[in-house]
Amino acid sequence: MLAALLFLASCEKDDLLQEEIPQGCNIVEVTENITTPTTWTEGNVYVIRQTISIRNVLTIEPGVTVKLKDASINVIEGKVIAAGTPQKRIVFTSLADDRYCGDSNGDAALTMPEKGDWERINLQDGTGHLFKYVDFFYAGQNSGGFYNALKVGASSFEFDNCRFAHTLFSPSASYENATAFYGGAAMTNPEMQKFTNNSFYDNGKPLYVWTHYTVNPNNKFHNPENPQQQNSHNGIAMIRSSGGLDATVQWHVTEVPYILDEYIQVYGSQVIDIGSNAVIKFKRAGAGIQRSSASNVILPSSAILTSYKDDSVGGDTNGDGNASAPAKGDWLGFRNAYSGNPYYEESVNIRYAKNP
Repeated sequence: MLAALLFLASCEKDDLLQEEIPQGCNIVEVTENITTPTTWTEGNVYVIRQTISIRNVLTIEPGVTVKLKDASINVIEGKVIAAGTPQKRIVFTSLADDRYCGDSNGDAALTMPEKGDWERINLQDGTGHLFKYVDFFYAGQNSGGFYNALKVGASSFEFDNCRFAHTLFSPSASYENATAFYGGAAMTNPEMQKFTNNSFYDNGKPLYVWTHYTVNPNNKFHNPENPQQQNSHNGIAMIRSSGGLDATVQWHVTEVPYILDEYIQVYGSQVIDIGSNAVIKFKRAGAGIQRSSASNVILPSSAILTSYKDDSVGGDTNGDGNASAPAKGDWLGFRNAYSGNPYYEESVNIRYAKNP
């Protein structure tokens, strides 16, 4: 019993704000799909024990808690409007999490929340989804080979001041499938897919986006209340099928490295603007960057291009401690293809490349 109380006290320090005091709430069991406009109201805890789909507009009021067990929420042709406030956050968490709305599963301290207690929220499609001051805790249970708290396929959405924490990480899953927030190819335009002021902590890999999505540097990759609590594989995973970059992008986040698993060619008027002190890590031997003009890639002297195994900058991004070490040839290199004699760039801030 004492251990359980100590655990809860620790979690409260990590997650809860002062205004978020555990209290009893009226329990509403959600057992059917949402097919008509629906509002979930403050004072209730909505318990979901089986996967449901949202096919109309679901509005969630500030202060609402949603608890899940072994279930997903799939948004299909619907919309979610979850606009919390700093004083009344909206929480999606485990059914075993007694910190919010009390002991909803009625077992006292017999069970405690664990990573992977529920699956995920999947925004399969739709437009105009809004999540503001929303917390997503203890998700990531395997769902078709994906281990995420959020997976998005919708064309427009906004996440602002949200917290993604305690997501289950599976080292056996493919790289991008085990990220707390799976944006992937759905995240291409920060004006349409807004992602600002969010925090990631106590996850494995926090975030996965398209290479030409500009991640706002105001997102945090640590717990704001406990900055030492970060993520085991801290970094921004990026994906783009090998070939040309078809947009201009800024890679200006400096708290964590960007991770690139492809060979990217930048041509025409497109630009990769790498910020001062940014770190780009390349995950495999064939990964790299090629530019067709000097202006295609902005690389300041303080930015670093290096191996995924290089823990000396950007931390232990592959999460293996000292089990691996960087070596020449870990990635292909930074190629200038705009002269009559293409060549690979050589510089002190380009490390462990095969070329030159």
